Parts: sequence; C-alpha cells; structure tokens
Amino acid sequence: MIARLLGVEVPEALAGALRQCRRHFVAAAIFSLLINILYLAPTLYMLQVYDRVVPTAGKTTLLFVTLALALSLLALSGLDMVRNRLLVRASERVDALLSPRILEQMMATETGSTAQAMRDFDAIRSTIGTPVVAAMFDAPWTPVFLIVSFMLHFWIGIMAVVSAALLIALAWSNQRATQARMEVATTAMAASQNAQQAAAMQGMTVRGLGMTQAMVGRQLDNRRIALASMVDAQLVGSKLTATSRFFRMFVQSAALGLGALLAIAGDISSGAIIASSILLSRALQPIESMIAGWSSLATARAAVHRLTHVLEMLGSQRAYTVLPAPKGLIDVEAVGVRGGDGRGILMGISFRAQPGKIVGVIGPNGSGKSTLGRVLVGAIQPTVGAVRLDGARLTDWDPAELGTHIGYMPQEPSLFEGTIKENISRFARPITAEEARAVDEAAIAAATEAGVHEMILQLPHAYESRLGLMGAGLSLGQAQRIALARALYGVPTVLVLDEPNAFLDNAGETALIGTLTRARSRGATVIVIAHRRSVVDVADELLLLEEGRPKMMGPTSAVVRRLAGPQKTKTENAA
Repeated sequence: MIARLLGVEVPEALAGALRQCRRHFVAAAIFSLLINILYLAPTLYMLQVYDRVVPTAGKTTLLFVTLALALSLLALSGLDMVRNRLLVRASERVDALLSPRILEQMMATETGSTAQAMRDFDAIRSTIGTPVVAAMFDAPWTPVFLIVSFMLHFWIGIMAVVSAALLIALAWSNQRATQARMEVATTAMAASQNAQQAAAMQGMTVRGLGMTQAMVGRQLDNRRIALASMVDAQLVGSKLTATSRFFRMFVQSAALGLGALLAIAGDISSGAIIASSILLSRALQPIESMIAGWSSLATARAAVHRLTHVLEMLGSQRAYTVLPAPKGLIDVEAVGVRGGDGRGILMGISFRAQPGKIVGVIGPNGSGKSTLGRVLVGAIQPTVGAVRLDGARLTDWDPAELGTHIGYMPQEPSLFEGTIKENISRFARPITAEEARAVDEAAIAAATEAGVHEMILQLPHAYESRLGLMGAGLSLGQAQRIALARALYGVPTVLVLDEPNAFLDNAGETALIGTLTRARSRGATVIVIAHRRSVVDVADELLLLEEGRPKMMGPTSAVVRRLAGPQKTKTENAA
C-alpha cells in the first residue's frame, strides 16, 4: 500500500521489512473502518437534533443523543490514538529490522550513497508514522460516505462524487507538478548536507589555513542551489494545497446551499441540510490530508530512489562455518584491485607471510601499500585473486570472528568518540561483571604491550578519559599509540600495521620496535607498511611495491643490498 502511494518500486529488503509489519497495518486498517463508521455520528446527531428534538422539544431525547455522540467521539479518539500508535510501532519495527543492516553496509562501503543512507532511511521510516499515512488508511472508506450521501438525497450524492473526483484530480496534479522538483531538491539538499559535514570535520584545517570564509561561501553556494530547488517545489505544492483547501471548504458550504434548496422543495428535512455539509467535509478530508502531506511523501519517494542501491546490496545473512583458531599463515594469491574509475591500484600481488615472521612492505607514495593493508585484513575485497588465512579465504570467515584474530592499525589513527578503554577494547559490550573484568584486563594488557599504559595513567581520568568526535583530545602521536594498543587487543594472531611510526617520536618508535619483536616471539604474523629505516630493519622479509606491482621480495638484508647497489655504483663512479 505504501509502495503504491509513493508510486515507486520498493527494494526487496524494504518490502520485506514492511511485510514483517503486516499485522500492524492490518490492525490499522480495521481501526480505520471503525473510525470512519464513528465519523458518521455527528451526521446522525444533526439529523436527530433538527428532525426529532427541535420539533418535539424533547429535552430527554437531546440528552441521550448527546451522550451517544460523546461516547462515539470518545471511542473515535481512542481508536485514532491506537491507530497512530500502531503506525509508530510499525516504523519502529522497520527500523529494528533494517537499520543494523544499513549501518553494516555503511561500514563496509565508503561511498556517497552509503554515507547518506541512514538519513534517507530515517525519512522513509518517519513517514510511516505520519498523519498522511493515516489518511491513506482512511481514503478507502470514502465510498462509505458517498453512499450515505446518496441515502440523504440523489443530488447530494452526485455533488459528493463530483467533488471527490475533482479533489483526486487536484491530488494527481500535485503529484505530477512536485514529484520531479522534490526529487531534485531532496537530492541536492542531501549532497549539500554531506559537504557541510565533511567541511565541519576538517574544521581545524580550515581555520589553520584561513579558509573559513571561503569554505562558508562555498557551502552557502551549494545550500543556495539546493534551497532554491526545495523552495520551488514547496511553492508549487503550496498553491495546490491552498486550492484543495479552498475547494473543500467551498464544497462544504455549497452543500448547505444545495440542502437548503432541497429542503425548500420538501425533498429532505432541515436536519439533512447540516448533515450533508458534515458528510461531504468528512468524505473529502482524507484526500485533502494526503495533498497537504504530499511534500513528506515526495521526500520519502526520493529517499527510496537514493536508498535503492544500498538496499539491493543487503543480501540475506550468510551462514558461516566456525573455523578453528588460525595459526597465522597468510597466502596472497595474485591479488588485484581496481579503483572506481577502473584504474589498477594493485596488480599481481603474491607472497606468503609465515607465523613468527615480520614482513615489511615498502614503496613510494601511491604504490598501493595502504590498499594492500586493507585487503590483508578483509576491509576491502580484491577485484581478482584471494587472501587466505590458514588456507581459508578471508571471505569464508565470519567477519566478527575474523576480527578477533587480526590486529589492524590504519595509516590514520581513526579513533572514535568514547573512552580510551572503549577504543582499545574495540567497543566491546560486556554483559556480566566477569566479562567486564575480562575486557578491562585485556585492554590494560594491550596498552602495556604497546608501551602506552603509563601514558594513559597520566591522562585526567586514565582509561576512562573520553575522546571527542573523531578521537579528538589526543595528539597524533598519542592517538597512534592508542591505535597500536587497539590492534594488539585480544592477542591477535595476525598484525597488519600501516605506517605505525608516522607520528611517533624516538621513544615511541623504540617502544614500537619492542612491540613488534615481542609479537614475533609469540608466533604472530606481522606485516608492517613503513618508510622509516628503523622499522624496516626489524623485518625478516621485505616486499617492494612500485605502481601497484611487486618489484622485489626477499630477506631484508638482500633487498636492502639490491636497493643500495645502484646508489653505491653511482658513488664509486663519481669518485
């Protein structure tokens, strides 16, 4: 029903979630039937007052029909409240079914469509609980009021049918006039909001470079374009909404005039004059409510369009076989990765990393080192080839289970809002007191292994010190050492560290080398992406990448000699 109202094909994931709410919608439809039957009470009341009470001066009759009206309207209000609660609960149910999967998809793919996905989903979800959807449930019962109109008099029925048809035509015109405009407007506004958020997250850089006014002007330009489209759509919609309101009010008054003519002719009673006006008003109200709420429907429709790509990627939950704890043997088999523009980032990467060994990955900027690191931990999937852990492809592991065996430190520290302990423990959510104690012990052990325990104790609240958005509150060097502790949390079998010493001083680098040596000693497989010689020297093997291709791999001493050979020859020739 909601899909038909939006006039758009709903993705299967969303359609499935709506089907899960079928009981809510069926109950809302039943309540709508009862509500619309009770809406006849004012009409019947007017007939009784003018046709029975007034001619007979029946005060007792007036008392009882008034009590009946009060009870009817009280029941109507209660049923309407329950129906609205049902729709709100349905929207809550849809959120519970889809929001976890959408958030997982957002974490899995870093694209513009996924960044906007939750805002679009919230627009759809909130629309389900709005009065416009309640009006949609009322609309099918409009024929009931039309039939009752014919029961009052043939011409009153004809007037009701013609008025309903004209109002539906206005609703269709509203949809045609605003649909394209609203889709353009909401898409432009979403892009503007994403740009504003990105600029705000880089606020320190913007201020430091004196770019504040320039960035404000740029964002205002984007917002002005988006707002112009939105205002255009809203102005068009407001004209049609005002027209529909005028039409309904005119019809309601015209019904009085028609009723008066029929009463003068003796075809209907005086009570039917007022009753016909109330009846026509109620018959047209759902249609007018849908027209008034069309902007929210158009926003939801545009959101469905934008969300379709994300929802189509939400496949059914895959079942994973629980694999034994890995020893840490990494096999990279002819891995290749292409960017969104089709350009090759990695090509033909093959090597083996043994447990108890440190493999260093070196190469110039843009050679694909960081991309290789993401592939090794399963953060991105290779276009071709495979990465295996103890013979099993990374895709054959449950991602959550795989994460417990891998310690990954990205090039940027990438800490999150929360406490130091929460960041180190990867935001573990213990349930029992014993689990909470185990998390505390593991976090302290990881911090100690990373050589950052003493530094944490010097913070105002130690492990409970809170970081701001994007991990604000620490220097880059401190954040990098916390990120190293996070990578070590849970004593992972595989460590993949991307430029782990980029922001470290000499003391921090010394602690890092000690950490790498101890990890090797306990049998972990360590892969370090680095530039500095101090970290490279501790590696057992080196892999040299150039333009996304493996140029050289072997024992560290042999690779270093080969790299130094041409330079040494040039020096001897110069002498």
